[in-house]
Amino acid sequence: MKKGCFLSFTVLFTLLVGAAVYVVKYKKDILKEFSNSKVLDLATNELNKKLDSVEASRYKDSLRNEFHKFFKRSDELPFDSAMLRVKSVISETQYLLKDKMIDSIDFKNFKKYLAGYERSKKN
Repeated sequence: MKKGCFLSFTVLFTLLVGAAVYVVKYKKDILKEFSNSKVLDLATNELNKKLDSVEASRYKDSLRNEFHKFFKRSDELPFDSAMLRVKSVISETQYLLKDKMIDSIDFKNFKKYLAGYERSKKN
């Protein structure tokens, strides 16, 4: 490798690393907001796949609608709190969908579980 190529590579690499460190250190909110929507989209897609494997019932579509509302509300929250909410709901969903069947009792209990994450409305 020639000296000029090596020096150019070293300078360019140093600038790229410096720019990456600056973005991570001072502009991490931009990264969090971008990753928040991407993670929620992935979680929504995974839950839709799991719901597709469940037996058809009238509660299946209702549960899907509840998930969409929940993820839409979670998208408005800060990254950390949104991820905590999604993590707990996904673990509860795995328990709910273990038997591949949704009945009225499961749906009502899960709806109450999601209502626990709601804020009370201001007067």
